[in-house]
Amino acid sequence: MHLSILGAQFPISFNIDENVNEILKILQRVKENDLVVFPEGSISGYDINLSFLDNIEMPKIQNALETLRNEAINRKIHLWVGSCLFENNQWYNVALGFTPKGETHRYNKVNLATHERSVFTFGTELKIFPLDFNDEKINIGVQMCRDLKYPEQWRWLAINKTQIFLHLNNAKNNSSAQSVWKSQLISRASENQRFVISINTAAKFQECPTLVINPKGEILKEIVSHETQYFRLEIDLSLVSDWYIKQSRNDLIDILYHKKKIKFNK
Repeated sequence: MHLSILGAQFPISFNIDENVNEILKILQRVKENDLVVFPEGSISGYDINLSFLDNIEMPKIQNALETLRNEAINRKIHLWVGSCLFENNQWYNVALGFTPKGETHRYNKVNLATHERSVFTFGTELKIFPLDFNDEKINIGVQMCRDLKYPEQWRWLAINKTQIFLHLNNAKNNSSAQSVWKSQLISRASENQRFVISINTAAKFQECPTLVINPKGEILKEIVSHETQYFRLEIDLSLVSDWYIKQSRNDLIDILYHKKKIKFNK
């Protein structure tokens, strides 16, 4: 099966209305059945200085999310965005997916950055989201920003039949780290033989390019820019494979883990 992807980065601000307007402009370019992906914090804004959270108006966030949910329904697309949410007196850093049928999927960031840990609540699930495209189900796994540092999370998603990794990113302070982040995303794609769609915020010092990588580890699209840019490309899901996963020496890992556990218990 071939799937049409539209990924878009833009300079995310702390003005919710501005962010939504940027997204709506880009959505004028979509086609029916597109999988559309925006960066981490694309609704609320995001920064390592978390004082911006003090100024977030949650009713505006909810209105924005409802607007985008309706866009997904009306345009018959699958739309993924990022936002900070305040619920039950707790902050969450989340990715939200809206479907043509009006469903909402959600991933709460599991591996919070060090500066986030005193403010945000950890996600506790690695979900697989089955999305319908022309009566075919495509399994999507979602990761955010520094989740890329933890390959075990990606492997777990892969062995549970994820076909595409979405990586919503907001890393914008150290462009010298670009090659490291890029190489890690290539590894996540090739070691799991899955597609990776990583969308970063547009910024002068992007720590990671906006990237699409196929299951062979080949880069299909790369953007390094401080400006709004979007791309559309078609991916061939027949390239997804369990070849390496099936050859993994899980038996050895189980043995070593068991031995270590016995040693600790003594």
